[in-house]
Amino acid sequence: MASLSHLPSILFLVFLYTSINGDSSDQSPITACPSFDCGGVGITISYPFWHQSQQFEHCGYPGFNISCSDQNRMIYLSNDLYPITNINYSNKSLTLAHTRIRPADCPKVPHDTITLDSTPSLFNSTLGNKMLHFFYNCTLYPPSLPHIACLQYGTKQSYVFMEGATPEFDWHRYCESAVSALVSDEAVYGDLVKGFGQALQGGFKLIWKQPNGACQSCEASGGFCGYNNGLHRNFICICANKRHSTNCYGQGALTTVRPEPHYIYVAIGALIFGGLVIAATVFYFTQKKKVGSYKPV
Repeated sequence: MASLSHLPSILFLVFLYTSINGDSSDQSPITACPSFDCGGVGITISYPFWHQSQQFEHCGYPGFNISCSDQNRMIYLSNDLYPITNINYSNKSLTLAHTRIRPADCPKVPHDTITLDSTPSLFNSTLGNKMLHFFYNCTLYPPSLPHIACLQYGTKQSYVFMEGATPEFDWHRYCESAVSALVSDEAVYGDLVKGFGQALQGGFKLIWKQPNGACQSCEASGGFCGYNNGLHRNFICICANKRHSTNCYGQGALTTVRPEPHYIYVAIGALIFGGLVIAATVFYFTQKKKVGSYKPV
């Protein structure tokens, strides 16, 4: 019977080891970068985009924070918010709608939309888009040029031209305003003067690319890029169950990781089980002592 006295302690150690280490192989970086619903039922956002409410730590690229409401999902670019109409993760493209342009057959662009040179460094707006140039309320203009009839105001006429096709003329001198707007390639077809409204409603596309430096090294090692304490500071590489400062190959100092709920439950269960084992052990030796001290008359 004495050899069995260590059995409860052995069982407890086995339980504790398997509880803590048994599920580690099933963990993946995906659990640290979960997708989230945004802008209504069925609209899901995932890495490298992240929710705007994640202010102190997020998993994704800098500047890829998305603001969500009941009906909209918005991204902040070039000092303005743009509604997201589609995200294609296979070709890394983002389709955005123009802001402050009312749905109409003959809309007027109130100001310059995002331009080719103002696009953030991680986005490329030159692929899949065309630039339209609008000149509004011109008092003098070249003869025989087709104008936007629905925007004519008395003798003042308005015009639209494709990038590279604007006739030589002092438009800025004789027109009240001149603005530019990006539209997707497939939205521009047929008569531009009559179809520019539909082209504007189709929005424009942005192609995103992988950041250079630490993020590139992190993703190459199977990790996900993240940041602590602000939008662009304190880079972390989110790996399986761990966070490194460089990549998932163990390079860089290991940062502090908040305990996952799974491990909290395991710890609580281990404490309860350990208490039961200790109680059973004490009871066992107490009963054994009583039996050993009993002497029949």
